[in-house]
Amino acid sequence: MRTAIISLTRNGTKVARKISEKIGGQNFVKGKDFDKIADLVEEIFFSFDGLIFVCAAGIVVRMIAPHIVSKLSDPAVLVVDERGQNVISLLSGHIGQANQLTLEVARAIEANPVITTATDVEGKFSIDSIASRLGLLPEPKEAIKAINAAILRGEEIFVTAGDVRLNLIPQNLIAGVGCRRGTSSLKIFEAIQRACTMIHQPIERINLLASADAKQNEPGLLSLAEVMGVEIKFFSPAELQNKIDQYKLEESKFVTRMVGVGNVCEAAALCCVEEARFALPKTTFKGVTVALLWER
Repeated sequence: MRTAIISLTRNGTKVARKISEKIGGQNFVKGKDFDKIADLVEEIFFSFDGLIFVCAAGIVVRMIAPHIVSKLSDPAVLVVDERGQNVISLLSGHIGQANQLTLEVARAIEANPVITTATDVEGKFSIDSIASRLGLLPEPKEAIKAINAAILRGEEIFVTAGDVRLNLIPQNLIAGVGCRRGTSSLKIFEAIQRACTMIHQPIERINLLASADAKQNEPGLLSLAEVMGVEIKFFSPAELQNKIDQYKLEESKFVTRMVGVGNVCEAAALCCVEEARFALPKTTFKGVTVALLWER
């Protein structure tokens, strides 16, 4: 999950940096200029999988309200107070995995997690949370509430509740890959396999590979795509840079010197789809970088 951490004050920025150091995340410091904060939220709301605000909850509600669309697509939104005492799961607790992120942040900074979704409060699983972790899209949205209500009542569930049926649709898993020249297909395969293990998915779940134009004659990548039986797509520096700018992806000076742009694996994966969420942000292995993306 790619996260943006937004802080407004000096104390808030200290907490934001602590979160970033512990679990990662991109820091944005905007001060108390609410117009600038509003502009930032509008710009990044759908560019990150999770937004962590270090400020008062009321401010966050006002900032995100114009951009909320659906529990099936909204990012996870968390609020952390400026002393780092409480972490609140505010939006997209299940499908967006805000509840899970809340627990991770709370553990990292030794804070109190505040989760209010009914199934979690009762210590029970929710069907949409499980679907999200497995890379499944639950539809229709109306059925999610009915299924979760049945779970709360203690009923036996077969992904139906009375006359309600919930479809769990597998999402495409895309692997963006960057590698050094001459990297063997075995090393690339091992890196992708380790990446898939990190999100508890088999490598067979991958539907597509993606990289930069500069790698389109790389024997290791081409051989791996053939062995895996999946298509591999390559993208130009301009296409990659467009995604870097749109999603505010972090860049590497070394990669810029080698390829012409500062981010390959994340940007290439994003070039493949119109809407997506990161299953695994850029992760570095020996000579290989991998990013895994669920297509929405």
